[in-house]
Amino acid sequence: MMPILKKITVLSLALVFALPAFGRDKLRILATPNPNIFPLLVAMADDPSLPVEIVPVADNASIDTALNGDKADALLSMTYTAAQKVTSGIVPDLRLVYVGLWKGFAEVTYKADGIRNFGQLRGKGVIVSGPVGSGKLGGPDMIFQAALKRAGMSVADLNICYLPVMEASKLLKEHALLNTNTHCNSAFAFPASGISLIEPAATGMVMQGMMSLASASGMERSIEFQPLFAGYTAWPKDQLPHGGLSVMGRVLDDPAQAKNMAVVLAAYKKSVDKLNHARGFGLINVSGSISDGMAHYFGQYKIEAPRMVIMAALRSDQLLFRSDVPASLQGDLNRFLTEVVGKSPPEKFYALQ
Repeated sequence: MMPILKKITVLSLALVFALPAFGRDKLRILATPNPNIFPLLVAMADDPSLPVEIVPVADNASIDTALNGDKADALLSMTYTAAQKVTSGIVPDLRLVYVGLWKGFAEVTYKADGIRNFGQLRGKGVIVSGPVGSGKLGGPDMIFQAALKRAGMSVADLNICYLPVMEASKLLKEHALLNTNTHCNSAFAFPASGISLIEPAATGMVMQGMMSLASASGMERSIEFQPLFAGYTAWPKDQLPHGGLSVMGRVLDDPAQAKNMAVVLAAYKKSVDKLNHARGFGLINVSGSISDGMAHYFGQYKIEAPRMVIMAALRSDQLLFRSDVPASLQGDLNRFLTEVVGKSPPEKFYALQ
């Protein structure tokens, strides 16, 4: 009996030590509810066997906790968000493996105000939003502040309130005073004149204004962020390297994990092309996959991603993704990230594939 018991014991121990490996049969990708997740949602809908798992989080701070706590293997985020994690030493092991060029950031203002540049917002109330949290110091805030600097201004020139997008939407729809929201400065006894938004939220805000009976609620994309960043030649002037997939260094060092990443990345790129060329029933299908996926993974945060809004943003090319990133990207990319983050990422950060 002893030899049998010994064999059972050895086998049991072997299974225990093998459990971590079984837990890594999928690439665990961390994401907030930002547009970088859209192609992945489409890829997963097309191929449920894709070796990937989405780990949804609400905000920037949650990203730090999850990555440092080994709750995820990768991060879908703005490139500058990932770069800031590395340059600050918060998550030094992140490696950028994919860059997505897309357009999508704009200042949305009331049509009646005729705003065409940031200078016209000097001294006025402006909202900066995060999808769930306040957005302060996150990716949207970083690109907003960099765009302001390009316009020769800083946050000191505006009266800024940081709010989750759903709370911001309510204030703008009602043209309410900013200080009616307790998260805004109590001295802000005036309504917001604009809001910094990413797509498809910008499209949703414009559509919301169009459906409102109050003419004051009519809104438009008055300032596109992308063209402000002149001097870069590796991408079109109406696009920026906003999107990125970053992985922990250990993923690249593990052959099995690296293989999973390659499979997932290939499917992601394929879905980017699918989104760009979707028309008719194809547009309906991809918009449905995105809307359903957002509800499934981020419904807990009360995020709304209506199919019609996603369809409108894709159809109008306001939400435009590109997977054909030029090989010469890295030089301009490093300069861009240095401009937005304030510090150049280390060479090891770049592992583009």
